[in-house]
Amino acid sequence: MLTLTIGLLTFVSVTLLAWELLRPKVNPIRERIGAERPREPTRERQLKGSLFRRVFGPALLGFGRKVSAVMPINLVRVADRLLTEANLDMTAGTFLGLWTLSALAGLFAVLYLNLVRPTILPTGARFVVSVYILILFGAAPYVLVWRRAARRKKRIIRDLPFALDLLVTAVEAGMGIEAAFAVVTEKTTGPISETFSRYLKEVGLGRSRREALMGVARQTGVVDLIRFAASVEQAEELGTSLGDVLRRQAEEMRVMRRLRAQEAANRAPLLMTIPLAFCFLPAMGAVIIVPTALNILRVISGLSSPGSLIP
Repeated sequence: MLTLTIGLLTFVSVTLLAWELLRPKVNPIRERIGAERPREPTRERQLKGSLFRRVFGPALLGFGRKVSAVMPINLVRVADRLLTEANLDMTAGTFLGLWTLSALAGLFAVLYLNLVRPTILPTGARFVVSVYILILFGAAPYVLVWRRAARRKKRIIRDLPFALDLLVTAVEAGMGIEAAFAVVTEKTTGPISETFSRYLKEVGLGRSRREALMGVARQTGVVDLIRFAASVEQAEELGTSLGDVLRRQAEEMRVMRRLRAQEAANRAPLLMTIPLAFCFLPAMGAVIIVPTALNILRVISGLSSPGSLIP
């Protein structure tokens, strides 16, 4: 019964994680920036939304506002920043409401297991399953959003050197800076294209170039992009050529990418010791040390017996 329960919990956890990672993602920034058609009325958009949004969305939003009102302000800010970095069209209150509901569901499951059905599992197994349920339901929402944000940051860091090379090429060909960003947006895909598209949208709405670029860079949370935006801002303040600044930033990004690759290669032997220590060494110990120890114990027991002594 214990093996069946642990297997069932593991299957449910892996299934939920695979569904989150493999399900098609809706990109709200691309919809807001790239949409040329007129926006639909709010009521029609609500009717065309999913069942969850139409039925549970308003109630969850109200519950999330009440939860965020009693939460520490720093926690709300961290949740809002994490949702922005993950590019999720969700308010911090809604996320905190979902997180609270998930934690309460885990708590109710643990109480049901320990108070209503305490005889279904032994005491030790019930304690292990309870801790597993609390960790799963309590940390799963944050871990999923954090993983999405980390994956998006990693992709921006990977694509940024190529985007800057294309940007330098377009500027040196005689294009304006906004036209060069438009070319990069058109020729690239993924989060870096979405970030530059949002920058162009904000510039088109009247925001200054420095504020728009720094704003979208800070929303991604990528240090390299923030450094690039700061360099462009400083170049505009000092009146230096943007082409030289972009070329220098592209060279620095290539050097940093090379250093990151070397660092990852240097970490590989250290990471290889983890499966070696936890997988191979116990098996080798069981094959080599255990038979030797048994033989030694057999010899010692034979020597200690009275009949083994030779007169």
